[in-house]
Amino acid sequence: MRVLKIIAKAAVAFYEELFFHFVVGLAHMLCWLLVIPGPFALAGVYAIGQRAVRGKAVNWRLIWDTIKEFGPRSFLLFLIIVLGFAIVAVNIWFYNTPEVSPFPASVKVWTTPIFVIIGVLWTGVAFYAQAFLMELEDPKMLVVLRNSLFLTVLKPLNTLGFLLISALVTALSIALPVLLVVLPGFLSTLSLTAVRTLLADLTERAEAMDRDEESDDGGDQNGAGEIATAGEAAQ
Repeated sequence: MRVLKIIAKAAVAFYEELFFHFVVGLAHMLCWLLVIPGPFALAGVYAIGQRAVRGKAVNWRLIWDTIKEFGPRSFLLFLIIVLGFAIVAVNIWFYNTPEVSPFPASVKVWTTPIFVIIGVLWTGVAFYAQAFLMELEDPKMLVVLRNSLFLTVLKPLNTLGFLLISALVTALSIALPVLLVVLPGFLSTLSLTAVRTLLADLTERAEAMDRDEESDDGGDQNGAGEIATAGEAAQ
């Protein structure tokens, strides 16, 4: 199964840089105690995962440079992701609270599933977004969100598999709190591996379709030439 292969590949890349993930993960956890530095530190965590996935060496200078370059955009992305989840949660609460909602109970039968689906889609976007932010040559925020949404919609089963594994790993880390230090490192490596692998699959499929279309066009042109030649011979 494609999802399991990607998870295994991510696990190997994560293990190869376990020391960096532990040290930076510890700093990342301490930064979240102050809230604002948290997303900045997350950029450093993703820097380790990005180098590991690409099979390149990691060093402290690279991590610090990545934090300076991507930290502000990581913070902005964090605010957007939180805002999206807040909108979904408020809507679910609103339509399911009779004391607040002016709509009849029958309305929530339709609105609740809709916002749950939107919440799942937004979770997929959140899973891919930071990886796209790191991977794109020109990481504009709208492009990051758009690409994340497209990948979620185009690869729904893969995305659900990644979200399920992420939830299981998070639950395991809560049960064994020492794992919380390296949890962001594993999730970042998984997200980066998923983005690179799934995009490669989509690109390969698109190129194959283009080649098939070119072959069909070439066949039509050859057929037309044969008909023309036959007509000239008859004359």
